[in-house]
Amino acid sequence: MIFAPSKYHMNSLFQKYATRRNLSVLLILTVLFNVLFLLYFGDFEEPILDTYTYYSAGEAYEAIESYGEYDRQKYIRGTLMLDFIYPIIYCLMLAFAIYRLNGSGKIAAVPLWIIPVDYLENSLIIFLISKFPIRYEVLAGIAGIFTLTKWVMVVICLLGILVLFFSRVIIKKRETQ
Repeated sequence: MIFAPSKYHMNSLFQKYATRRNLSVLLILTVLFNVLFLLYFGDFEEPILDTYTYYSAGEAYEAIESYGEYDRQKYIRGTLMLDFIYPIIYCLMLAFAIYRLNGSGKIAAVPLWIIPVDYLENSLIIFLISKFPIRYEVLAGIAGIFTLTKWVMVVICLLGILVLFFSRVIIKKRETQ
């Protein structure tokens, strides 16, 4: 049976943990991880696949080939060290921000669906790099779709946060008039 938390359960979890302090810590960690990514992957000739909006199988393998053997191994290590923790951090940050602006645990849980998508993307990229020069065209194409899906979901969450924030500002402005 699939775990499906109730609306009450989600609200109580977010109510307990989506504090201003925890949101601030997650925001700082998100920024820190982005700096770590830049430092770790900054010397790559080609951007890492995670940062593309979308890539075809051919584009994925062009990038993988351009990394060279040393950077391919570095990519795998960096993904295992950084990019399996990072999705939890930035998705919780998005979820806590949505909850603090909206108060609905059900809506705030939406960013948490990015985590499995990001993990599937990372797992496929690690597989493709570790098997290179053997090419798995279909899996590379699927990895590109996971990357696109991740970014679409992140943008939707960010736009949702902006809408919620400006709605709150407009409501407060009307209340003070």
